[in-house]
Amino acid sequence: MRWLINLLLVTTTSVLADINDEKVIKIVTGEYPPWISKSLKHGGFAQHMTSEVFKLAGYDVRYFYYPWARTFKEAQTDKYHATMVWYYSSERERLFYHSDSLYTEEVVFFHLKTTAFSGWQSLDDIGSFRIGATRGYTYTPEFWDAHKNNRLNIIVNSNDVINFNMLIKKRIDLFLSATVAGYSLLLKEFSKEQVEKITFHPRPYFTNTNHLLFFKKRHDSKKLLNIFNDGLRRLKKKGVYGKYYDMLLEGYYTSPE
Repeated sequence: MRWLINLLLVTTTSVLADINDEKVIKIVTGEYPPWISKSLKHGGFAQHMTSEVFKLAGYDVRYFYYPWARTFKEAQTDKYHATMVWYYSSERERLFYHSDSLYTEEVVFFHLKTTAFSGWQSLDDIGSFRIGATRGYTYTPEFWDAHKNNRLNIIVNSNDVINFNMLIKKRIDLFLSATVAGYSLLLKEFSKEQVEKITFHPRPYFTNTNHLLFFKKRHDSKKLLNIFNDGLRRLKKKGVYGKYYDMLLEGYYTSPE
């Protein structure tokens, strides 16, 4: 009799675990404060919003962090339901469904205030500058084509902190980064004296939308895409999105507990 009871307990536990797993969304991502990071309150604005969106439909969300290049590879497996956050890309659209935009960013050229950098109109105008870029980031096809064709001198580093360090040490002249993410990182990782040496050109290189991506080869991707888009619209209508975005701008996610 005891063996039967044990068998029933194991079977019941297994069934309950399977049921619970069906209500868990696994998202693979990377560090990109203040939008998303393990070190931020609620994981940052993007993670906070995403968790709240899926909560409306009864889902819990688990986040798995890797360097961005690996994140993109992991997202093309069956281990994860989605990946975030990514600029829209026609190349990625062949592999992934793009959600509605979670937020928009202006991407600009950061530089030292002592660097003479003004009046640029195209990439051809900045060919004489050493430009920092971060491995795994999208930027634009034109940007990378200019690098391949030796029209631009691009130095690729593994993360944004290294690029800003190189900028401060004058080992690069420009660093391409989003305004909010760039200044958030500067204020967190560098001294006030160092930050005051840096500015950015007001003309954006490009403005991008940022999305969750759902791998097209997963059977449930379209369903989850629709759930996310519907939930995001509902939270915007309720004013929750605006509230969280104001919290982002006020420094809530990066402030100490």
